[in-house]
Amino acid sequence: MLAHLETLHLQENNLNGSIPKEISKLTFLSELALYDNSLEGELPPTLGNLGNLTHLFLDRNKLSGQIAPNIGNLKSLSILHLFKNQLSGPIPIELGNLKSLTELQLHENVLNGSIPSSFGSLKSLNILYLYKNRLSGPIPIELGNLKFLSKLDFSENQLNGSIPSSFGKLKSLNFLHLFKNLLSGPIPNKLGNLKFLNGLEFHENRLII
Repeated sequence: MLAHLETLHLQENNLNGSIPKEISKLTFLSELALYDNSLEGELPPTLGNLGNLTHLFLDRNKLSGQIAPNIGNLKSLSILHLFKNQLSGPIPIELGNLKSLTELQLHENVLNGSIPSSFGSLKSLNILYLYKNRLSGPIPIELGNLKFLSKLDFSENQLNGSIPSSFGKLKSLNFLHLFKNLLSGPIPNKLGNLKFLNGLEFHENRLII
């Protein structure tokens, strides 16, 4: 076993089958890239043992099942890409423990339940993509704490309630996509504070003026 391996890049191949649970023995691993393959099955819970991991790219596969809560143990993780899979179930609140995270991309899965309010603790987050899932419930007001957030896309879900006025504090926001949801109520006046915003898409909701 390559016990001291720090980087493992196997992306864009024809890999299939499941991710071996033995990968957790690579305790020095900092980058794991398996994207754009045909990997199936669930995310191994043992991934949560890779305490030195900073980049995890598992997107564009056929992974299913739920996101293991112990991924929230990866305190050094800065980029987490799980998009374009078949992942289901709720988003674990434990992902809010990933304080070093700059990119969280979970879009184009079949995730359901609510957006965890714990995401408001991800103070380094720059990109948050949750679009094209089956998420429901209100948008957490705590997301207004993410002062470095530049891109937020929750479109094509089943989110309801109002657009949080706390979004007016997202001074770094470049685009905000919330279209094709069930959002209602008025558009907050405080969104006028977003001086760097150049993409705003709220169509196909139940908003009022």
